[in-house]
Amino acid sequence: MQASTPIFKIMTKQPETVSPADTMEEVRKVFEKRGFHHVPVVENAKLVGLVSYTDYLHLVRSVFDNNMEVRNNEKVLHATVVREVMTTDLLCLSKNDTVEDALRIFKANQFHSLPVVDEHDNLVGIITTYDLMKVLERVFVGQQYPID
Repeated sequence: MQASTPIFKIMTKQPETVSPADTMEEVRKVFEKRGFHHVPVVENAKLVGLVSYTDYLHLVRSVFDNNMEVRNNEKVLHATVVREVMTTDLLCLSKNDTVEDALRIFKANQFHSLPVVDEHDNLVGIITTYDLMKVLERVFVGQQYPID
């Protein structure tokens, strides 16, 4: 693995997505079912936003500053659509950008995920700091994990 390795070799391909019209309850289900911390928002195959676990927590905590209010939190999640919460001004990578490119962007912006899009802004994957940690583990510890 080298710094010049294209990110398509380490990114998560075809990540779980939601649409702008979905409710935040759908996002909660993705977080719980998959353990993801970032969910791309796609409309007509095009990336239009991203919802992070932090966005989700801000929504829940802004309405009820008490996580014990489960029933009320569920009402809020069912009533709030993704479009109201998602981040839309996204920095994205292309699949041929390199591991080094991703590292520099993560460091400069303190992001934890970057969507990967094609030339038409269609979502093709997502790369996270966790993906990069796996690469670093292979480099420094000598672990050999298969690369898709």
